[in-house]
Amino acid sequence: MSSSRDQFNKQAALYATSPVHRSGPSLPVLIEMSAPETVDLVLDVATGTGNTALALAPLVRRVIGLDVASAMLDQARARAQAENIGNVEFVSGSAEDLPFSDAQFSLVVSRHAPHHFHNLAKFLREIRRVLRPDGRFVVADQISPSAQLADWIDRWERTRDPSHFRQRTVTEWRQMAEAAGFSWIRDQSVRYELPFDWWVKQAGCEEETINELQRQAEKSGEIVRREMGIKFDHSGGVVSFIEPMMVARVEVKGES
Repeated sequence: MSSSRDQFNKQAALYATSPVHRSGPSLPVLIEMSAPETVDLVLDVATGTGNTALALAPLVRRVIGLDVASAMLDQARARAQAENIGNVEFVSGSAEDLPFSDAQFSLVVSRHAPHHFHNLAKFLREIRRVLRPDGRFVVADQISPSAQLADWIDRWERTRDPSHFRQRTVTEWRQMAEAAGFSWIRDQSVRYELPFDWWVKQAGCEEETINELQRQAEKSGEIVRREMGIKFDHSGGVVSFIEPMMVARVEVKGES
């Protein structure tokens, strides 16, 4: 199985310029839910090329962006320097073993990344550990609209990008967040309509992989096509599909 580090090091330059990642519709929702303050010390987990970290930096005291892929971090540092953003730092590290002390951050965010994490429960416990007692965590990630679609979606996503692990439902996210010691505050659905050609290019797919994705779309049932908004052209080629996203805010659960 391909690792996230390998996949994103290979595709770092494309992610640095991707409008979906740089300024897609989940970003303003995440920022609004985060309610950033000038006193905040922020951690952006799986920062990638730094899009979320750099968007938050002008609104807070300091941001640390963390990622396992060195090439992605290089892109983030170059952009911070080019845009003269000085209150952001990019460091290497794992989302499931955060290299930070307890109760260090007032805000933690993670955008478009947790579907790659194999141990979401451990990730959430780590977020809980590094957050201050009054801290909040805001996550944006692609989801499965229902448990019935989860297997099809994960096969589709993993065919395109072998580092994909699992898209959870909102219910799964809420249950796991509460088990990790968070209070679920609110969530919002954000729909991305992704052009198929862009989507496969972004992952560096070979022709064989593209053909397999085409076959999976052709064989998908009515429910999958409707829920995923799969569109075909007049010759049956996939044109686009809907990637459902969840943006959610949770807060450290108060001691009773």
